[in-house]
Amino acid sequence: MIKLIVSDMDGTLLNDEKQIDKRIYSLLPKMRQEGIRFVVASGRQYPSLARDFQEHLPEITVIAENGAFVVQDGKELYFKGMNEKQIAHSLDIIETLPETEGLVCAKYCCYTTSQEVHDLLASPKFHYDCELVDDLYKMTDGVTKVSLMVYGNSTTQSCYDAMYPQLPEEMTLVISGDACLDTGIKGVTKGSALAALQEMWGISPEETLVFGDQFNDVEMFDQAYYSYAMENAMDGVKERARFVAGNNNNGAVVDTICRLTGLTIEGEL
Repeated sequence: MIKLIVSDMDGTLLNDEKQIDKRIYSLLPKMRQEGIRFVVASGRQYPSLARDFQEHLPEITVIAENGAFVVQDGKELYFKGMNEKQIAHSLDIIETLPETEGLVCAKYCCYTTSQEVHDLLASPKFHYDCELVDDLYKMTDGVTKVSLMVYGNSTTQSCYDAMYPQLPEEMTLVISGDACLDTGIKGVTKGSALAALQEMWGISPEETLVFGDQFNDVEMFDQAYYSYAMENAMDGVKERARFVAGNNNNGAVVDTICRLTGLTIEGEL
């Protein structure tokens, strides 16, 4: 029996226009009634995720910032941040990479020196809490990760290949989106946050259903028997999952939840 459902957002529960499958709102109270917990797990910041669920926030738990920050019912359950040296080291490397922008991410806000990046993240498409600053190196309070935004002829893979060998042993780097990479603390992942929640709630991997589409989701797959990569995921991500769901643009997450749990949505057969 499935007792825990975990879903990534971008490329998974959100379509390519960054719109959530609103049918999930109808399922949340039904899942709660059946004793099924629902967790959102994303590389996004907590305020952005909170806005997607609004009045439904008390019905879910949020794993934000790739597992560095976990919130339930407005209460912080877990936080693992980067120190000043790790932040500076990440920014030093990013400054050497062409056609990239650094982004310092904290628990409730992110910081950029680029007006274009600020406007993109603060737009309704992402609705981040984002501040435009003069010096990223001064942003050190509550930092969860340093992200790398890629544009032009640069690719996430080329930036990964250039950056990863320069990171110290205690840090890691993951491709978290089509044009984004995240540095963080080794061992701090969505999967490690999920494992902590499973232990706290007494739920086994055999009772867990997970959806994801990027490499920052693969550690979660290791924590669930019902591990689903999205049809739109890269082959390397699909190889880490046990199953493949449909496309994020076709509501595959909600459809799969209904099929595996027997829950239904009014008006749908």
